[in-house]
Amino acid sequence: MHRNVDQWCPEKSFLNSLRDVLQEALIPDSEVQKNVQEKLGYIQNMPDFTFYLLYVLGEPSFPDDIRSLSGILLKNNLLTTYPTLTREGASKLKQQCQYLLMDPSRDVRLSISNVIVSIARDNLKDWEEIIPFLIKAFTAQNEFSEIALITLFKICEDLITYQKSQEEIHGITKEVFPKFIDYLCKDDCRMHQDILRLTNQCLQDHFNIMKQSLDLGLYLRHVIRLADTDDAELQKYVCHTFTIFVDKQEESLLPHLHDVIMYLLNKSQHEDAEVALQACEFWLAITKVSTCKDILSAYINKLVPILLKNMRYSETELNIMRDYLGSDANTKDLAKDIAPFHGATHRNIEEDELSNEDNAANEDFDDFYMGWTLRKCSAASLDSIAVKFREDLLPIIVPYLSEMLNHNDYLVKESAILALGAIAEGCIIGLRNQLPDLIQFLQASMNDGHSVVRVITCWTLSRYASWIINVRPDSPNMYFIPIMILILKHFVDNNKRVQRAAISAFCIFQEEAQMKLIPYINIIVEGFLLGFERFHCRSLYLLYDAIGALAQSVGNHLNDPEYVSKLLPPLMQKFTQCDNYFDDHFIAVLECLANLIPSLELSFLPYAEVVFWHCLQLMHDTLISCLNFQEHPNEYDPPDKEPMSVAHDVLYSMALGLKGHFVKFVTNSSLPFVLYATIQDSSVIIRQTSIALYGELISLCYPYLSSNVNDYIPLIIRNLDEQNDGVCNNAAWVISKLCSVMGPSIQPYAPDIILRFINIVKDPAVARTMHQTAAIALCTTLFVCPDVNVPNLDVILKNCCILIRNVRDSDEKDLAFRGLCAMIVRCPDFNNKYFIFFCDAAASWFNIKPDLKDNIRNVMMSFQNDCRENSWAQFSGQFPSNLKARLHELYGV
Repeated sequence: MHRNVDQWCPEKSFLNSLRDVLQEALIPDSEVQKNVQEKLGYIQNMPDFTFYLLYVLGEPSFPDDIRSLSGILLKNNLLTTYPTLTREGASKLKQQCQYLLMDPSRDVRLSISNVIVSIARDNLKDWEEIIPFLIKAFTAQNEFSEIALITLFKICEDLITYQKSQEEIHGITKEVFPKFIDYLCKDDCRMHQDILRLTNQCLQDHFNIMKQSLDLGLYLRHVIRLADTDDAELQKYVCHTFTIFVDKQEESLLPHLHDVIMYLLNKSQHEDAEVALQACEFWLAITKVSTCKDILSAYINKLVPILLKNMRYSETELNIMRDYLGSDANTKDLAKDIAPFHGATHRNIEEDELSNEDNAANEDFDDFYMGWTLRKCSAASLDSIAVKFREDLLPIIVPYLSEMLNHNDYLVKESAILALGAIAEGCIIGLRNQLPDLIQFLQASMNDGHSVVRVITCWTLSRYASWIINVRPDSPNMYFIPIMILILKHFVDNNKRVQRAAISAFCIFQEEAQMKLIPYINIIVEGFLLGFERFHCRSLYLLYDAIGALAQSVGNHLNDPEYVSKLLPPLMQKFTQCDNYFDDHFIAVLECLANLIPSLELSFLPYAEVVFWHCLQLMHDTLISCLNFQEHPNEYDPPDKEPMSVAHDVLYSMALGLKGHFVKFVTNSSLPFVLYATIQDSSVIIRQTSIALYGELISLCYPYLSSNVNDYIPLIIRNLDEQNDGVCNNAAWVISKLCSVMGPSIQPYAPDIILRFINIVKDPAVARTMHQTAAIALCTTLFVCPDVNVPNLDVILKNCCILIRNVRDSDEKDLAFRGLCAMIVRCPDFNNKYFIFFCDAAASWFNIKPDLKDNIRNVMMSFQNDCRENSWAQFSGQFPSNLKARLHELYGV
C-alpha cells in the first residue's frame, strides 16, 4: 500500500464486488464455493486487498456474517502480506484491530481477536501497546472483558506453542498472569478451567519464569479454594497444579501438604478415570523428592490399596484389547498393529508401563494405542515408592498381594502379578525368603488360560531375572534353565501379545545372563527359528531385537558354523524380501544385522556383498532425496533419514567384523564420497554414525583415503563441538586415528585441534566419556606435533592425567601416554606442581608395552634425580600404599 493510509478510501465498485463474493461464500453449494474460490484467487492480488477486508470487517452497515467472514479472510491474508505493509499501513491496521475489539457484534469481536493473535505471534515486540490495552480492557469488567481475556489467552498460548524466547515470555507473564490469578477469586469468573490450564502449562514449561512473574503461594491458595468442586474437568486441573508444585518442589506447598495429600487420595479413587489419573501423577512426582519416605509414611497404608486397585485393567482397556485376548497367533497383524517402533530397547510392554519419560515418542509394544493410563501410572508410582521404602513396604503390601494372587477373578490376579513386578527393584532383598515360592507361582501362571495373565507373568519374571540367574550358579537346573526354556516355549504361544511379552522378557534374561548363555546357544537359536516360522510383523521386530541381544551377550561365541547356518539364511531371506529401503521391516532387519555382524566376524563374509550394496544404495537414494527437497521444498517431502543412519551402523559393524576383508568393498565403491556428504549432514545422529564409520576406514585402508584426507579433516574438526556429545566423542576418536596414521603431517591442523580439545577438557559440563576421549586425542596430537604452543600446559596435562588414568589399556591409551611423557619432560611447571597425577596415571596400566614402560620409568627417574634424596622421600611419602606398591611393581621406583 503506497497511499497515505489516513486518506485511504475504498473504491465503491471494488467494494461492491468484494461484498458480493463474500455473500456468495455464505451459500452452502459446492459449485458456488468453487466459483467463489476462483474469484477470491483473482481479487486477493488487487492493491490494498488487506485494507478492503479490514474496511468490511469494521463497517456496521454490512451484515455480521459477512463482516465475520471478512475477518477470517483477513487473518489468512495477513500470514503472507503483513511483512509487505508499510510502517504506516501496519500501524493503521493495529489501531483498527484494537478499535474493532470493542465492536458491538460478538462475531466481529471474535474474528478480530484471531487477527490480533495472528499479528502478535511474530510481531509482538513491535506492538508494545497491545498487552496493556488488553489488560485494561479485561480488568474493566464490562461486556468487552471476555474477548480481551480470550485474546490474552491465545497470545500467551502462542508464546509456549511457538517456543518464544525466555525474555519475551517473561515480559508478558509478569504483566498478564497476576491479572489472571486475581480473576480466579471473582465470584463471576467463568474461566476457571482455562486459567488453571494455561497457568499450569506455563508452570510446567517455564517454572522459573513463572516464579518471577507470579505469587505462587497466592495461586496455590486460589486453586485449593477451587478444589471443592463437582466439575470433573476442573478437578483434573486442580490435581495437575498440585503435581506441578511437588514436582518442582515449590515450598509454598508445604503448609498445605496434608490437605493436598488427603484430597489426592480421594481423587485417585474418582469414578472418572481421567481425574484419577491426574491425581495419581502426584504419587509418581513425589517419589522424586528426597524426603518422599518421610512425607508418605503417614499415608502409605491408605495409598497402597488404592494403587493396587487402580492397577486392574479397566473395562475400557479390555474393550480396546478385545481383538488380542484369544488365540490369534495364526492371524495376520491388523493394520493398526503395524506401527513403527524399530530400535526397541529390550524392555517388555509392562516395563514401559512403569515409565512415562518417553511415552509419546515410544509407546509400549502392545498397548501403544492406549496411551498413558491410570493402570500404568499406578504401577509406575508403586515401582518408585518401593524404591524409596524398600523392605519397609512389604508388611503393608504383602497381605494384599497374598490375597490378590490367589483371587478367583483373573483380572485381580493379573494386577497382583503386575504389582509383584513393580516392587521388584525396591523390595527384592526383602523378598528373598519368599522368592522361591513366588517364582514357582509365576512359572505356573505362565500356563494360565487367560492371555493377559501370561503376558504380565513374562514381564514380572524378567524383573526378577537377576535373582533367577544368579541365586544358584552351581545349580542352573533349579531356576535358570527351566525358566529360560519356559519363556522360549512361549515364543510360539497361541496369543501374539504373549509371544511378544516372552521375546521381550527373554531379551532381559539375555542381557542379565551374558556369558552364562554360552552352553545354551543352540537351544536359544532353535527358539528363534520357531519364531521365524510363526511370527507376524510386530513379533518379528522383537525377534530381531532378541537376536541382536544374544549377539551382544555372547560375542563371538555365536560365530559357530552351526549357529550361523541356522540364523543367517532366514534373516537374509527377510532382508532380500524387502523391496523398500524405507520400510520399517527392512530397517528392523538392518538394526539386527548391525548388532549381529561384529559377533559373526568372517562368517558373515558370504552375505557381506549384498548387504553392503543395499546399504550404499539406500544412502545414495536418501542423499538424492535430501538434495531434491533442498532445491524444491514445495515439490518434495523431507526425507526420512533414520534408514540412512542404520545403514551407516551396519557398514560400521561390517568394518569391525570383516576388518581387512571390508577394504575391497570400500575401494570399489563411492562410500568415501558418500561419507563426505553425510559427515556434513544437518542431523546429529547421521553425523555421529558417519564419523564413526570414517574413523574405522582410516584404520583399515588409510593409504586409499590419504589422497583426499585433507578434505575431510576440517569437517572432523568442525564436529569437535561439546554441545553434541556423541558427535564430538566420535570426532575426537577419529582425530586420534588420524594422528596415528599421519604423524607430523597433521601439523597444519594441530593448533585448531588442540584449542578445541583444551576447551572440551576444561568444560565441567561435558560428559566424562567425552572428557576422556578428548584427553586421549589431545595427548596423541601433542605426541605427533610437540612444537605447538599450549597455554597453561601444566594444568592441561594434570587434567589429562586424571582423565587417562581411568581409561582401559588400549593402543589409543598407549599413544596418548607417549604424548604425556614427551610433554611432561618439556614442562617444568608440571613437575613442580602436579607430578603426583602422572604417577597415579602411570599406575593404571596392566598390560604395558616394554618400550612405553621404559619411557615412563625414565620420566620418573629424571624427576627423582632432580629431587634431592630427602625431597623424593618426602614427595613419595604422600602416596597411598597401594600406589607405592603399584609403581614399584611396574617401574621399580
